[in-house]
Amino acid sequence: MNFELSTERLNLKVLGPEAAPMVLSFYQRNKDIFEKYEPILGNDFYTLERQKNILDFEHKNIMRLLMVRYWIFHKNNPTQIIGTVSYRNIVRPIYESCTIGYKMDRDYVNQGYCSEAIRATLPTVSSELGIHRFEALILPDNTPSIHLVEKLGFKFEGILRDKIIIHGERLDHCMYSYLADN
Repeated sequence: MNFELSTERLNLKVLGPEAAPMVLSFYQRNKDIFEKYEPILGNDFYTLERQKNILDFEHKNIMRLLMVRYWIFHKNNPTQIIGTVSYRNIVRPIYESCTIGYKMDRDYVNQGYCSEAIRATLPTVSSELGIHRFEALILPDNTPSIHLVEKLGFKFEGILRDKIIIHGERLDHCMYSYLADN
């Protein structure tokens, strides 16, 4: 599995627990944006220890090829995370599917970085992990995210009722999919 990718403007890397300070800084800078789309994170989410544990857990699952998360860095600033794109819930062999998730730092939205990162990682995940179907679950009022996936060629499939609990409330999500042979 290719754990580092580059594009014209970006470096994309799988990180381990040693990167916890960078990851924590990324989440702290964007707390008010990310939390409205996240399930309850727990009181310790914004601690170095919790981020080390999450990175360790993810890294072990990445090594088992059960998921992959690329952290996004701008080539002009290789020490600050500006986003992430993840592929989780990887199911093989007969489904050959996964769920995609992504986040961008508030200072880097609407500049094409997220779509650039996704365009770079989709073919790698497809060819190296044998994934054919990519699914994106998006809150119906998250217009920027819907615009992003539609621009990338994802197709709307319908509404998943009461799909995810966010802040104690079961919320519907739009289901979008992308097929690797598009």
